[in-house]
Amino acid sequence: MARVTPNMTNMPTITKVFIDTNIFVAIRDINDSTHERAVEISNRLEKEGIKLYTSSDVLGETLTVLSKKLGKSVVNDWYKDFVKSSVKEIFIDEVTHRETREFFSRVKSKNVSFIDCSNVVAMKRNKIKVIFSFDEDFRGMGMKLLGDVIS
Repeated sequence: MARVTPNMTNMPTITKVFIDTNIFVAIRDINDSTHERAVEISNRLEKEGIKLYTSSDVLGETLTVLSKKLGKSVVNDWYKDFVKSSVKEIFIDEVTHRETREFFSRVKSKNVSFIDCSNVVAMKRNKIKVIFSFDEDFRGMGMKLLGDVIS
């Protein structure tokens, strides 16, 4: 199967994108099956000047996953790189966390994580409509996957 380079000609309509854990992990883990695609799209977003966001919950999950998969030195290096990046962190405060618990209790699927629900709540509160994630469950929660709006 040939690799398709994302066409971002419609990117001016997208001003903000939320980044999920699986993207951070894929970018850092060269053995991840989605590594190349994640890096390619990430570079295009940066080139287009799209404002990038993530949450404190995603950061915690990313640190944990990277530590378990690749070790502490890799995760520490990743975090140093993250701090220097242009990605803005949305802090999940008590009110957002409470709203996430309520949302999580209403989600029917047993496969949707609490952090995924936290992402949706944070995105809605910050008027972010597009998520850069390879997790298709976000569609069922009313979010647009970046892969659906670029070709």
